[in-house]
This record gives sequence, C-alpha cells and structure tokens, in this order.
Amino acid sequence: MYEKILLATDGSENAQRAADKAADFARELSSHVILVYIINTPPSQSRMVQANFDVHSLLEEDAKSDIKNTLDIFEQGGLAYTLKVAIGDPAAEIIGIAEKEKADLIVIGSRGLGTLKGVFLGSVSQKVTYHAKCPVLIVK
Repeated sequence: MYEKILLATDGSENAQRAADKAADFARELSSHVILVYIINTPPSQSRMVQANFDVHSLLEEDAKSDIKNTLDIFEQGGLAYTLKVAIGDPAAEIIGIAEKEKADLIVIGSRGLGTLKGVFLGSVSQKVTYHAKCPVLIVK
C-alpha cells in the first residue's frame, strides 16, 4: 500500500511521535522511509570554509545530531531508510522531495521547532497537506 513513506522531521517532540508512527508503518508494510531534514538558513561561512564548502556534508552532520533519536529508531529496528537534507522553505522542500521520490505517504508532526515556536502552529504541516499530491498523516 505505502511502499515509500516520507517522514519530515526536525527533532522536535511532535516529529519524534511522527517518527514512531512512520516506523510502525514501515515495520508492518515493509516500506522504505525517506527521512527529510530541512533547515531554512545556510550554515555559517566559517563552518562552510572548514568543510571546504561541502554544504551537503554539513547538513547531514546537523541532521545526524538533531534527529539522532529518529535515526536510532530506524537503525535499531533494521528498517530501510534514506536520509535527505536540504536548505529552504520546509513545506516547499518536503513537497518537492515527496514528488521527486514518488512518496506514497507523507508523515509529519503537527508542529516543529520553527523560529517563532508556536506563533504559526502547524503552518508547515498545513501547507504540506494543502499542496501534497499524496496522502499526508499529521501526528499530534
């Protein structure tokens, strides 16, 4: 039913609950999960210089630190996953990756660690739900 599940995560509590649900689906359905970690501001210039301007490796490093608990769920459970990282508007990036990867389902927390924590409650999940071309599961 859901061969490819996209899990949008930022390391927040709600994202962790979404990760648990995506892992349950992956276990039950033998699905492949695409873990998506988006930041909206690029790494500092000093970090980019230290990394020889390999921005992708910096993003992966940040993701592996920020979503360690999520990665542990999939690795310890022996669940198939791929990590995708990007810089930009989270909703637009999530939708773009879902379309490119032909995701059958998007799983996302109801709100995350946005810069204005709580002012725009669920704005990313609302945008994703409105614009996605596949079903979206919002986990509270």
